[in-house]
Amino acid sequence: MNNKKNILLMITLYIYFFIITYFAIANYDVIWNYGFSYNVAKGLKLYNDFNMVITPLYPIIFGIILKIFGCNIIIFYLFNALIPVTMFYLIHKFYKNALLEVVILTAIVSGPNYNLLCLLLLFILMIMEDKKKNDYLIGIILGLIFLTKSSMGLLSLASLYYIKDFKKIIKRIIGFLLPNIIILIYFIKEKIIINYLNYAFGSLISFGKDNLNYSIGILITISIIIYLVHIYHKKKDIKILYIIFFQIISYPIFNGVHIIYSIIPAVFYIVTNNKNTIYLKYRKYLSIALLAPLCLTIIQLTTIDMDYGSNALKNKLIETRYINGANSIKNSITNLDNTYFIMYEAYYDKLLLGLKINQYDLILRGNLGYDGENKVIKYFDSLPPNTQFIIHKEYGGGHLSKKVYNHIKKNYQLYKSFSIYEVYLK
Repeated sequence: MNNKKNILLMITLYIYFFIITYFAIANYDVIWNYGFSYNVAKGLKLYNDFNMVITPLYPIIFGIILKIFGCNIIIFYLFNALIPVTMFYLIHKFYKNALLEVVILTAIVSGPNYNLLCLLLLFILMIMEDKKKNDYLIGIILGLIFLTKSSMGLLSLASLYYIKDFKKIIKRIIGFLLPNIIILIYFIKEKIIINYLNYAFGSLISFGKDNLNYSIGILITISIIIYLVHIYHKKKDIKILYIIFFQIISYPIFNGVHIIYSIIPAVFYIVTNNKNTIYLKYRKYLSIALLAPLCLTIIQLTTIDMDYGSNALKNKLIETRYINGANSIKNSITNLDNTYFIMYEAYYDKLLLGLKINQYDLILRGNLGYDGENKVIKYFDSLPPNTQFIIHKEYGGGHLSKKVYNHIKKNYQLYKSFSIYEVYLK
């Protein structure tokens, strides 16, 4: 009977997470993550044919899934919903008393992305530590985390907990290197290695400098770390070290979403060690919080103007402003070959219009490799005459490269102006 209840619980959570993600607004991060995976499924080479700052595991996994099951955004959402549900299953099996809190917090940040995969792998790590699993396997998981998000490589430092047993650390290093060596061999064979190192690691220098957001989030993160260090000093539990190093997930954005990701494992640890009778008595009422994401989804569906997308975004509700923008571009420009979209919504436009992504459709500061803005300008200046650049009439701010935007406006010829866009010719 318990097994049937557990299966029903996981099916219910799967349906819940699919609904609150698939019918919610697709923000930029979701579109970019889907776009990366879609590119892989279509045979584009990571880092060579399109730029991204993340290490490659997430788009490789979902690119293969889309290739096998079809390049449809529904497939992307269906398989992404398996990530949090797998995490919930593991927590329910090994740390049952923390499930509710983790589900509630994860529901707030449930959109498909690589951070959720990092979170799942973190919980796998902590379970493996508690179960004293093979050190080579633990090293492999650490390697996979690094290949999901490079800054998460800091989690490897937690193994210094076993500094007196150096053999354990060596085994973990070997395990860590194994998946990374496989990726490096593949990238060398495909002549991707230089761009991989530049975008995934060279970008880190610029990304932190250009995107660091000084806010209350920094204070929250520092407070969490101080508290976790205090707990570690008393308990000497390696899981706390993993959670401390996991706080790097907030850097450098320090916004609400990243802060919530960072506190999920911290809350998990506190709850699993919580013996407060008052809290335990009333925690069941926390479940009402699960209605909030559903209500938010309903509010979005009823108050925000949305319609179903086309081409790579068909069957997904997209904000009408993006659909109108893409249609305006399509109706105003007869030939979109050899065209660069210098704007936040470049992936929206190209996926809606069925256009091929190029290596500079994500012109964000810190996403362009080391000294990336100057390299992009040099590359654009080397392109043949009549290369088209679509930009907004007014700079939109944010992380879009203002340097590249201004260079196009000042040095290239204005060819056409329509709606909110301008087209410049090299």
